[in-house]
Amino acid sequence: MTGVVWRRLLGVVLAPVLLTGLLAQPATAAAGMVAKIVQEPGEYEARFPDLLKLPDNKLLAVWHRATAHEEVWGTIQMSVGTADGRSWSKPSRALAPGTLSTEDTRDPKLALMPDGRVMLTFFLAHRGQVYYSMWTPGETYFSTPKLIEVPGVEVGLLNHGSPLVLANRGAQVNQVLLPVYTVSESSAGHKAGAHFIRATYRPGANPALQVASMHQMIANGNPAGRWYGEPSFVQYGDQVVAVVRAEQERPGVEPRDPSPAIVVRWNPYTATPQYTYQSFSDVLASSHHLLKTASGKLLFTYGDRSRTGRPTVGMMISNPTANWTKGKVVPIYNSGAYDQANPSSVEIANGTFLTLGYNAKPKTSGGDPTYGGTLWVVQSHATDY
Repeated sequence: MTGVVWRRLLGVVLAPVLLTGLLAQPATAAAGMVAKIVQEPGEYEARFPDLLKLPDNKLLAVWHRATAHEEVWGTIQMSVGTADGRSWSKPSRALAPGTLSTEDTRDPKLALMPDGRVMLTFFLAHRGQVYYSMWTPGETYFSTPKLIEVPGVEVGLLNHGSPLVLANRGAQVNQVLLPVYTVSESSAGHKAGAHFIRATYRPGANPALQVASMHQMIANGNPAGRWYGEPSFVQYGDQVVAVVRAEQERPGVEPRDPSPAIVVRWNPYTATPQYTYQSFSDVLASSHHLLKTASGKLLFTYGDRSRTGRPTVGMMISNPTANWTKGKVVPIYNSGAYDQANPSSVEIANGTFLTLGYNAKPKTSGGDPTYGGTLWVVQSHATDY
């Protein structure tokens, strides 16, 4: 049945849907593919995507275009999609040609700012430096990137979660939290582990971030050999809720063994953060994304290390500010290769979600010459969870 994909929703087989190029969908559950944003040419692949809903309800996707997971030169690509995520513009560079042209610009993340601009953050792999850049819908490129400078932190700074624009509270206006993690101790005394940078967004003709401070949420080595990184944030009232990836090192063994994800909460409006922690038992999440839904629940999508190949799965958290309990785990996307996950989701209508998934299989013999290098859009519904 060439060109036909059977969709399963709530366990009911629906009519076949003609979706050119989607025959190789490896997802197996209620979620179903609705579009392909890109298939990168040659040996290039689309990795580490992020997805954002714009003020006019159109969608913006960015991703890392490279030939391998790391230790290669890569660029950030972008595409604008329709409100339903079914149609996408021709992919293009997010940064103007010649911008950081000799650097591996990776892990692009997006945030919608109060003035309607979009902030892009990313890091340079070999330098360990995080940058930000601005874009107004309709512009061809993001602005010239600016280095996020933290006193006492020269190198070893990475990002993997989207900036969080806090709701205004009294004199605290245009406050932004940037989730980061470090791989070494800095001269300012910050130990390796999960952190956030607090900054003030200054809109205007030349918008900028004014960095105020950097705070450590959790340090590596507690317990011995434990690694923490890739924090992601979301806000509920006067609480920030974060998830931190956790893994256990074994000397000479890669990758690290998975450990339960850590849920962290604190009040961002207090001068000194007071954190509470929860080990999310039995949830071995690698890269992940947090989406506050219209219902007030939280869609938690993540790479599931408890399953072969760490496919992308989703779970609905009914009460995010209370103790998390493991609920129904819904398979979303599985390329069949370990190098996947890194999801990002938006809600296009009440209870209807789109999540990005990518196929990083090489297009050479023995890989996936037909569908390798693709970036897919997968739809699910609140009723699936």
